[in-house]
Amino acid sequence: MSIKNILVAYNGLPGSGAALHGAVKMQQYYDAHLTGLFAHGGSTLSGQIKPWMPQKVRDAIMDVENQPNEEIAKSFKEICANVPVEKLHWIDSGDSVQQTVTAYARLFDITVLGMHETPQAPGRSHIEIYPDRVTFDSGRPVMIFPAGYRGSVFNNKAVVAWDGGRAAARALADAMQILETETSVEIVSVGRSPLAGSLPGVNVQTVLDRHDVEVTLTELPRGRKTIADTLVEHCDTTGAGLLVMGAYEHSPLREGLIGGVTHDIALHAKIPVLMSH
Repeated sequence: MSIKNILVAYNGLPGSGAALHGAVKMQQYYDAHLTGLFAHGGSTLSGQIKPWMPQKVRDAIMDVENQPNEEIAKSFKEICANVPVEKLHWIDSGDSVQQTVTAYARLFDITVLGMHETPQAPGRSHIEIYPDRVTFDSGRPVMIFPAGYRGSVFNNKAVVAWDGGRAAARALADAMQILETETSVEIVSVGRSPLAGSLPGVNVQTVLDRHDVEVTLTELPRGRKTIADTLVEHCDTTGAGLLVMGAYEHSPLREGLIGGVTHDIALHAKIPVLMSH
């Protein structure tokens, strides 16, 4: 089943702009439906409205709050100008951002997000999105774009971070339709062979070979750098256009407290990252 239902969480920040440009390329490649979601619950401004305030004052506060929202919707439509009208959709939700994006993500083939950003404008913290947590909570593949990225995830080189675990296997399966378009795919493991622990008669290279994907295997040394830094540097030096990896093989709480690959990659990758949990 090909990708036919794409969700992009768009909030007007640079990262979400990169995500939207990437989502438009995906829409055109797969002739898919593209749905933009703007979740913005919990505004500090609307929270200032009190029951005793005159209606004119309430309306004035809401006008100030809604103006940026209208500009975001307009920007979305401008970037999506070449998407067929019948395949373009827009959802404006005033509910909790993380819960809303997560709930919608469960209904889509893939969700496209920008890296986590803190809005510079005052009173806009309620539109922040944490893409790694959406990946963990939704159970669906999420593609994360760094701010300013305008390249394509197709017809390029992809790196697959492989440790043989459940999350890595899930990511590999979820990314297969994109990996089949790539000029080459490199299976990378840090501090071990990508074929370590393989079962008799089949391994990760065999699986990709059967999808007619050109595969290479790389074992990266485990040095003083973190695994995340090692992967980011390797993607940068080899000219990769996509990183595929499993998310949160360890618990999000553990990674949040002491750091981990998922958390660090989600903040520092220089190319799009497809994550699954």
